[in-house]
Amino acid sequence: MKIIKKITALFLFCFIINNLIGQNFQNIRGRIIDYQSKYPIENAQIIILEDSINLKTNSDSAGYYFLKNVNTGRINIKISAKDYLDVILNNVILISGKELILNIEMNEAIQTIKGVTKKASRNSKINNTNITLSAKSFDIEDTKRYAGSRNDPARMASNFAGVVGNNDSRNDIIIRGNSPQGLLWRLDGVDIPNPSHFGAMGATGGPVSILNNNVLAKSDFITGAFPSMYGNALAGVFDLQMRNGNNSKSEFTGQIGFNGFEFGAEGPFSKKSKASYMVYYRYSTLAIMQKLGFNFGTGTAVPYYQDLAFKVNIPLKKHQLSFFGMGGKSNIDFKNDENSDSANFYNNDNQELRYRTNMGVVGVNYLHFINKSSFIKTTISTTYTNVRTQVDSISPLKQLVDFYRDNSTLQRISAHLMYNKKFNTKNNISIGVISQNLSFNFNDSVLFNGINFRTLRSEKGATFLNQIYAQWQYKFNGKFTINSGLYYQNLALNNSQSLEPRIGINYSMDKRNNFSFAFGQHSQMQPLQMYFYKTYNENGEFQTNKNLDFSKSNHYVLAYNHKINRFWNVKAEVYYQDLFQIPVELKSSYYSVLNDGADFNPPNRDSLINNGTGSNKGIEFTIEKNFNKGFYLLNSISIYDAKYKGSNGIEKNTAFNGSFIANLLMGKEFKIKSKHILAFDFKMTYAGGRRFTQIDLSQSQINGREVLMNNKSFEEQFKDYFRTDFKVTYRVNGKKITQEWFIDIQNITNNQNVFNQTYNPKTNKVVIQYQLGLYPVFNYRINF
Repeated sequence: MKIIKKITALFLFCFIINNLIGQNFQNIRGRIIDYQSKYPIENAQIIILEDSINLKTNSDSAGYYFLKNVNTGRINIKISAKDYLDVILNNVILISGKELILNIEMNEAIQTIKGVTKKASRNSKINNTNITLSAKSFDIEDTKRYAGSRNDPARMASNFAGVVGNNDSRNDIIIRGNSPQGLLWRLDGVDIPNPSHFGAMGATGGPVSILNNNVLAKSDFITGAFPSMYGNALAGVFDLQMRNGNNSKSEFTGQIGFNGFEFGAEGPFSKKSKASYMVYYRYSTLAIMQKLGFNFGTGTAVPYYQDLAFKVNIPLKKHQLSFFGMGGKSNIDFKNDENSDSANFYNNDNQELRYRTNMGVVGVNYLHFINKSSFIKTTISTTYTNVRTQVDSISPLKQLVDFYRDNSTLQRISAHLMYNKKFNTKNNISIGVISQNLSFNFNDSVLFNGINFRTLRSEKGATFLNQIYAQWQYKFNGKFTINSGLYYQNLALNNSQSLEPRIGINYSMDKRNNFSFAFGQHSQMQPLQMYFYKTYNENGEFQTNKNLDFSKSNHYVLAYNHKINRFWNVKAEVYYQDLFQIPVELKSSYYSVLNDGADFNPPNRDSLINNGTGSNKGIEFTIEKNFNKGFYLLNSISIYDAKYKGSNGIEKNTAFNGSFIANLLMGKEFKIKSKHILAFDFKMTYAGGRRFTQIDLSQSQINGREVLMNNKSFEEQFKDYFRTDFKVTYRVNGKKITQEWFIDIQNITNNQNVFNQTYNPKTNKVVIQYQLGLYPVFNYRINF
């Protein structure tokens, strides 16, 4: 309680000091460049709309601009340049404790037949204009604004159409009924492993994200039919961009909340250059919150974790160099406790679990301008993942018996070379090569028949995944655009190959109505540890999965977008995905890789062949009101059906076929006096329950362990998921300092959503595990 009193006293002191300070202003700076060529745009005009002082400035020969002493609060900005489409940014938030850095990429306008440049104002929506549809762009403010997101980009994405968010224990991203393992994570041009604390190798989620939203710039999230620069993924792409630090002024951020104690610093290396640095460090606060009585679904176990993110940016005359990195480490011990709550997510009365994970990414980007219309971008990086697991079973005499051990490492050294050429306002091509050296050391074993340990994997070595892509964008006029591409990948381990066409067509009937269609064939290698799983028989041991080919999926998407006015927008998308070459068992069974990722278990199946199939189909609706006059709204509805066939040829629901999900988010912001902001944010989610396979109770009681009715895999469904979150934020702008408090009350109705069911051999009964009940999240942030 002493800690709480000290923190409360500190908050009150900061609040009082901040309120003794009068009216405040802040600066806006950044750079204006051509979207396709990345070349700086000189003499672009940046103007603050509806500002009493009518502030405006122009960019210099290197594209840089600076606006001084802008009133804090919500502002509207217009950027104009000769021969370019205007960019209008509405309701951008400007705080007193941090300069606003806005780097803007502008699209050149199409010349009309008469030779007159056609100008059109627009809101910048998607970073990568080669993306035709099924995409949503977001920035730091989105990850902070939405109720229930916990400042986590992955949980924030679950609000978008086509994404299922009915799991309180993990931030897995389930897109259009696909396994979360089908998602590609990319950071500053680098394909990265699972960016989550306590995340399994080969998975895409975990309880807490390593990603720090404070270091992110505007990024893209794609849910299907993605262009050719993205590959080795079946479901979607999370294309994250790290922002640059302030290159003119040193700034600091402090934060205490659910994600940890956090401190960040950024600024210039010197006043004579435009080089900057940014670094953020975070350490878990859950140990303290656990002692205060908060339940995270981990029982008496305390999760410990820490993470670090950094970026150094060095702009040169005809080059740009940046170094970046991100990493985290975590550990948790689930010890046997007879008084523990068996309803916790990870609890098992019959076992003790010790779990350790480490993940890291380090890279360098080098951008070289050949001339004003072309550039070469080179990215060199390395990624590292290590997972250590120790599981001990508990004997009737309460003794620990070794049951499972895992100490596995995967490292990737990657080189990504891209050439981009802008021929004119209509034609642009991007050609790239990605080569990844996959170095692995897999070691795991399990107690077999209660007698001796059997090795599941024991493999050390390396292989290559090579990717080549070409993307061409052609704009016939201001209304009609074609994005076409070709992608190729090869896995040297078994010489698997895939050549995949991609095409997107975008047609704007007028300023309000837009139609688009996209097709793409996509492939993905299996989780690397799956190839080395050992098969045992009377003739010895074999690696029967070694020659598995890529899983593949054809995406077909048709979309219609109607812009009601500047702020209201309605979108509908219908899609069909045909999945084939899916690994299933050689013997007749229900199993399919399409269901992997539904639990915490590694892919321990042998004798797999690429004979499985599946399909995902659905329709999505989105109604969105962009932030205006203190109010925003996002309503997404997804109706979908996900099916698969195992080697038995019987069509069944996948583990991820919840059938529907609906999200309603809205918020209202009130300005109190000149520098106080009070905001209320609301979120309601209603979704189909999680699929499960029924437990055979009588056989479980006979065997003394859980036995599933595998012939009825995923036929059952828990009751529908319902959750309501409510968030209150209070922000104060002082002179050169901004403070923000919020409380996010998740599942405010304390609805009992079912998470899972397990068999308890001690009671010989089936135990229902529930997801989180009413769960408050507190946060304090200070910028100065």
